[in-house]
Amino acid sequence: MINRRSLRVKAFKNLYAYESCKGANYMMSLDLIDQKFSPDLNSMEVMDKPDLERKRKLARAEFENHFHKSKEERQPFNEEIEEELTRALEYLEVQNHADFKKLSKDLNEEADRVLKDQLIILSLLEEFAFLNKKLSDHKKTLTTLLGEKAMVKTNLYSNRVITKLANDEAFQKSKLKHKINWSKKQDVLRDWYKGTLNKDEQYREYNQKESTNYDEDWLIVDYICRAVIFKKDVFSSYFEDMDLDWPDNQAIVRSLVLKTLKSAKEEEDQLQIADISYNWDEDSEYVQALFKTTIKENDYLEELLIDKLRNWDIERVALTDKVLMKMALVEMIYFPSIPTKVTINEFIEISKTFSTPKSKKFVNGILDGLAVELVEKGVIRKSGRGLLDNK
Repeated sequence: MINRRSLRVKAFKNLYAYESCKGANYMMSLDLIDQKFSPDLNSMEVMDKPDLERKRKLARAEFENHFHKSKEERQPFNEEIEEELTRALEYLEVQNHADFKKLSKDLNEEADRVLKDQLIILSLLEEFAFLNKKLSDHKKTLTTLLGEKAMVKTNLYSNRVITKLANDEAFQKSKLKHKINWSKKQDVLRDWYKGTLNKDEQYREYNQKESTNYDEDWLIVDYICRAVIFKKDVFSSYFEDMDLDWPDNQAIVRSLVLKTLKSAKEEEDQLQIADISYNWDEDSEYVQALFKTTIKENDYLEELLIDKLRNWDIERVALTDKVLMKMALVEMIYFPSIPTKVTINEFIEISKTFSTPKSKKFVNGILDGLAVELVEKGVIRKSGRGLLDNK
């Protein structure tokens, strides 16, 4: 299931992507200015190159001053430069807003992607069962020549757990809703079945039995998921090609699939498709608020960090560290029910994976110092579980 750390990581990745997009959009806006004040080599008109270069430099400098909050007195510019400045700034705003909407939507669709991946894996079990039957039917034509050795039993096709999947109305409706259909990938399925599953010793032992009981049926399905689908590189490579988020979501999808199968561990149990979290509405609201508030309060958060990093150049701090610290500050200030110590520990753990080797100590020191100061100023005020910080 998706937990709060997973949500923090997803918000971090989208915020990092947003900052990267902002940087790219900034450079493209400057390119617009450069293009405007570059000589047109295809034109027959005589161009004043020194004048164009002067305008280009003035326009670029004013564009950069707009974001760096330069204290220099603004110079008066002619209408052509003012118009180009306005165009570049509007372009930047439009592009940043589009990226913000796209990345925010991406977070909203996270639950659907993980749920769909779970359904794909479960439907793969059905497909393997069908292939077991097809292979058996095909080999029956060879029994007259090769005898009993040519026969293939259909224990997987008759597997009671997979039968529960096939007969589960909610599961089948979810497959239709998410448009899960393997009909155009029959070659891939055959390669997986013949080249991987059917060569697995434990699976072959199961499928060669004269008959199976429910416990054996459940154990082999659990084994196929654990030791084959989520273990073999051939499956990982396929899902990584189909879904860029697979490396991040694989562990979550695995836990959901295994939980779904566990719901049907006993023969009398009714299959229950595992939910993505205990309360996705609340979790979705949390991750959206974390993402959007970090962007909305960026200038304020930047000021807090600059004040704390008096002996540092904020521009030289690793982008990953800046994003993580801003997120942590948002959680400390705007999420009163989350204890400050929990927030700091969580973001330190994330920094170990996604930032530099020295980030753990650096992030910890900055956040600890800011937490003390902001509590003293009354900026951080906790309630509910968050009050545990003060005990």
